[in-house]
Amino acid sequence: MTASEFVKQRKPDWVALEQMLSASARARRLRATPAEISRFAALFRSACSDLARARALGFPDEICDYLNSLTARSHNLFYVAPPFDIRRLFHFFTTLFPLTVRRNAVYMAAGLLLFYAPMTAMIGLSLVDDQVMYQLVPKKMLEQFEKMYEKGHREGREATTDLAMTGYYVKNNIGIAFQCFAAGIFVGIGSIFTLIFNGVVIGAVVGFVAQTPSSMNLLSFIVGHGPFELTAIGIAGAAGLRLGFGAIITRNRRRSESLRLAARDAIRLVLGSATLLAGAALIEGFFSPSSLPMAVKFGFGGFCALFLVWYLGFYARKRIRSLRALPLPEAEA
Repeated sequence: MTASEFVKQRKPDWVALEQMLSASARARRLRATPAEISRFAALFRSACSDLARARALGFPDEICDYLNSLTARSHNLFYVAPPFDIRRLFHFFTTLFPLTVRRNAVYMAAGLLLFYAPMTAMIGLSLVDDQVMYQLVPKKMLEQFEKMYEKGHREGREATTDLAMTGYYVKNNIGIAFQCFAAGIFVGIGSIFTLIFNGVVIGAVVGFVAQTPSSMNLLSFIVGHGPFELTAIGIAGAAGLRLGFGAIITRNRRRSESLRLAARDAIRLVLGSATLLAGAALIEGFFSPSSLPMAVKFGFGGFCALFLVWYLGFYARKRIRSLRALPLPEAEA
């Protein structure tokens, strides 16, 4: 086959593909019906085949350059990422995230229990026998935390310091959350260990400093961001447990399908957790170290705790019930 015969035979498909590209050029994404998308995909594959054939037969450069341009434009249009829609973000926080939390109530309860129980136990242990506590957490590390809060926050901090610390808190807190989540891939064992470890360390710090003159300084600092931060760590741990046990508890599904659904829920949980931790970092960076009265800080902390209970447990219950009543809730949710 000569080059002219090749062009004559294949040109109608190239023209059809060009027309579809022109029709969607302004939108920068493929605007077509399902049948038209199928037709576009077929023409795109044919053009790729034509390009390979033209190169193999040594056809003139202008033919190869044209087909290379045509396939490149088709690829960029066909595989372009969908445009960002703020409504999807709104839907995630108003429906998908609280729905996922409630649908995985067992994992949520386990994650929060594995975190809060060791923390509470360490606080109690510090009041009964602090020598045992020192065997779990080095005393020097605890004394460093006491020094951090001995001055209090009556004078507040400089704005530049607040901003720098906020960045640190975001990195540190979200890092802990992803550790709790990612460690769950080992059948949940990693998440269990990470939750217990963080609970022990935080409980030891709070219990140790609570027995010193710096106790109220510490409590007034953590009470504002604590509800968001501590709950988010528990949620991240629940995400890891959901992912880890998805390979074991299949509920009569194929293992691959069970893992797919577990990964979907786990990702939603960890994204929601990361958002809560980012909010906690902002509070910890600007509000917690401020010189506001303790009554204001404790009041704000109480409000945050009640908000989380309402949001995760009761918000949009009618809307979520309607989604769960759909014939295929796993596909729709």
